[in-house]
Amino acid sequence: MSPRDNIAVIIPAAGSSSRFGGSIPKQFLSVGDETVLEKSVNLFLGLSCIKEVILAINPNENLIKSQSFYKDTRVRIVEGGSTRSESVSNALAVIDQSIEIIAIHDAARPWATKSHFEDLLSKFANDQSIKGVFPVISVTDSLRMKQGEDIIPVERENFLHVQTPQIFYHEPLKLALDKLKQENLHMSDESQAMDHAGFKLLAVPGERSNIKITYNEDIPNQIRTDFRIGRGVDFHQFQSGSGLTLGNIFIDCKLSIVAHSDGDIILHAISDALLGAAGLRDIGFYFPDTDLENKNLSSLKIVEKTLDLLKENGLQPRNIDFVVVCEQPKIGPYVDQLKKSLSGILNIEESFIGVKATTTEKMGIIGDGNGIAVYAIASLRDLE
Repeated sequence: MSPRDNIAVIIPAAGSSSRFGGSIPKQFLSVGDETVLEKSVNLFLGLSCIKEVILAINPNENLIKSQSFYKDTRVRIVEGGSTRSESVSNALAVIDQSIEIIAIHDAARPWATKSHFEDLLSKFANDQSIKGVFPVISVTDSLRMKQGEDIIPVERENFLHVQTPQIFYHEPLKLALDKLKQENLHMSDESQAMDHAGFKLLAVPGERSNIKITYNEDIPNQIRTDFRIGRGVDFHQFQSGSGLTLGNIFIDCKLSIVAHSDGDIILHAISDALLGAAGLRDIGFYFPDTDLENKNLSSLKIVEKTLDLLKENGLQPRNIDFVVVCEQPKIGPYVDQLKKSLSGILNIEESFIGVKATTTEKMGIIGDGNGIAVYAIASLRDLE
């Protein structure tokens, strides 16, 4: 077997994303139809030369279980370290010595390409004296350097951006990282460690599209798809009464809603839409009407549970839109109150809430004035 057909990939992903901000690590944000981490991992799972991918990650990171590759037998997860070098060393410790080549790739570089990796690999194999290759791109911005209290200009031609994936022979990489540990040194990437250990490396042209996501602004707006869409529908019968609550707004009328809970049909439909957008079960699953504890339950509790479930999955509401279908009561006079109420409940701006009402033109049980329906749609975005 050629060494080029016997490769393990290490992806250090234990960082806290402190510079990126937000409430979840950046590697779990959606870019296109995959998360940042899924893109980084799936690139290598699509290559026959890759025998395994080792993820060094925070052991308490539950979001890893939702990733598409989680049950792939070629993916192994190890505990990340407090530094990048520790994370890579932890991954190296579980890789069999028969693996001759190690590729290391930043979790936050989701736009690396198969063709570029294969190009790196071909250059790596052309010279046995070379123990590693790493991609670089030229600096295009003007540069200055801090010098005491001054910030002085420097020649940008003397500087390069270093990228991943980087490729090394297994044993030299292990020796280089062991040397760092012995000397209590920390370096920002493995090419620096290999340089420090005296191994010969080759710098090759990188790809400008292979950017590393460090700040929120690094994700181009045109590929942001950190939202999901769901629908919710609810129907209830009317009975004689002294008023009903819709969207947590009391409407004085001679009707009430027949329901196991408090019957706030707007909040029910919205909750189902939000849960659906997150790929979760409906409110009947979480609040079954067979449970006596849910008798006369406030629908605000349903919404609270829904928002907690979204948060657990790293999501939050983006916007909602719904239509109320009934003959009575008339909803038009309450639109502004409903928008204000729902804005406070869901923590989204009123401009992201659509409220409409219609009738069935006297058709069916709703047209007879004996029932009410709400059709809701909601979109989600990644939690901030």
